[in-house]
Amino acid sequence: MAVHTPDELRDLLATVITGVAGGGDEAWRDAIGPVTKLPIATNARCNWRVTPQGSHAELGVIRTAVEIVRAAHPYVAG
Repeated sequence: MAVHTPDELRDLLATVITGVAGGGDEAWRDAIGPVTKLPIATNARCNWRVTPQGSHAELGVIRTAVEIVRAAHPYVAG
């Protein structure tokens, strides 16, 4: 399993969302917001989070993508 940097994980999320929902990668990256690395000591199951912004529909798409990507990539490096 590859461990991505926060920026790589954000790009992966944008690519997944663009493939499913359409639109542009850059617009989705903006809506996703930065990937924040969390300390493993207090977040053993997953060490990253996003704080997305957008419409109700966009937030739903982003949350679903986060769940899918997090299942395969629970940790970020960096």
